[in-house]
Amino acid sequence: MTSLSPIITVILPTHNRPTLLREAAESVSRQTFLDWELIIVDDGSSPPVDIAALGLPKDKVRLFRHPVPRGGAAAKNTGIAAARGEIVAFLDDDDRYAPAYLERALWALEKNPDIEVVFMGIEWFGDKAHWNSVTCQSAMDKILAEAGGNHTDSGLVVFGDRLVAALLNRVPMPFQRPVVRRSAIGKIGVYRESCLLWDCDWATWAALRTKTGLLDEPLYQQRVSDQGYSSKQGRLYEHLQSAIEIRERLLSEAKQDPSLARWRSLFHAAASNAWFDFAYDRCQQGSWRASFIGWGKSQRHQLSIARIRLLWRIAKRMVLKR
Repeated sequence: MTSLSPIITVILPTHNRPTLLREAAESVSRQTFLDWELIIVDDGSSPPVDIAALGLPKDKVRLFRHPVPRGGAAAKNTGIAAARGEIVAFLDDDDRYAPAYLERALWALEKNPDIEVVFMGIEWFGDKAHWNSVTCQSAMDKILAEAGGNHTDSGLVVFGDRLVAALLNRVPMPFQRPVVRRSAIGKIGVYRESCLLWDCDWATWAALRTKTGLLDEPLYQQRVSDQGYSSKQGRLYEHLQSAIEIRERLLSEAKQDPSLARWRSLFHAAASNAWFDFAYDRCQQGSWRASFIGWGKSQRHQLSIARIRLLWRIAKRMVLKR
């Protein structure tokens, strides 16, 4: 049985995936650590989620429902508001936990009481598992080289300030799979519902506001079979825009919050890179005016002579177009 104040709350948002939801929920029920509660947030599914069909103990599962879909960030926030556990974990409805997921996360937090967020290592499965595994490992090698970090006896990599700069370059999937002390969410904030890349945004703020670590073990089982909305074709443009918005907001906050003032030059550089990525993509797509505007904003944040080549290419194409 689960007490009124379980140690861990697992938040599981879902939308129209009854079969996958059952598989995800069953992976929670098979955990070696037993003092958990599961909050399922039905984000406007049609038909609504039938909690009885999941076959889980009634005293360990609670269901919340959004009458209309509001998105994954809103669903996570609904779960956070209802969480009773000291520790909060998240699980997407198309993924699974390895049996020791909660036990290992809790152990890492108990062994490192100053750590408030533990990012969890992943294992890919599904039709494109190998390709994603290779790509993710490459990204992880880069971010760990950039972020540094101290390896503890508990197997946790503990990060300092360098993680912030590393996450502004890339946010590999393990850094989108946090287990967090509920008391720390007030420092970090909840997920921004207006942000497309809400997991990336939240990870960056976690690195800014709290002490974080990485348990780089294959404990979060990540499915990859073209089922994710944000991974659909044609979304690169939206992702580039979201990356710009995240960095511009960081810079805006740093101008107003004295505790973030020391990061301003880093945020300018990150915004410059994001605008340049946008300009390059628009150039590749033949959107010369948008590319020129993006290039200009990139230079406004941080001057770079090395990027003159793209301006020359844009100008030549715009002249030829006339």
